[in-house]
Amino acid sequence: MAPSPRTSQPPLQLTPMMVGELPPLDLVTIRATACRAVGGRRTVPGPQEVTELTAALREHLEQMLPHAQARADQIAPGTTAREQWQALINRGRAAATAPPDRQGRAAATVHMAELAREARFLADCLDE
Repeated sequence: MAPSPRTSQPPLQLTPMMVGELPPLDLVTIRATACRAVGGRRTVPGPQEVTELTAALREHLEQMLPHAQARADQIAPGTTAREQWQALINRGRAAATAPPDRQGRAAATVHMAELAREARFLADCLDE
């Protein structure tokens, strides 16, 4: 049944997630990748696995950042919530683009773990 022309309802504000401007996120896969990177291991992952996980985590962060920015853009500027989202976005962007601090297997493994923690935290925030 169509609404009456006399009914004055404000138009529905469409968000990026509603109109599909951003592809959906697979937060389960993102969390699984992060868990694989920092999960309770008895051994250090091999160099190939560290390289693969690091690349996957960077990609996950890059996929989540536009979603986080869309969420931040919906919050009034100057509010604490907006500043918190922007800080989260800045941290995620920095993590996704930063190289490891040092050379070597241990540094690469630590860097991978840092990416995993950032990805997991951002996924949790986006899931709220």
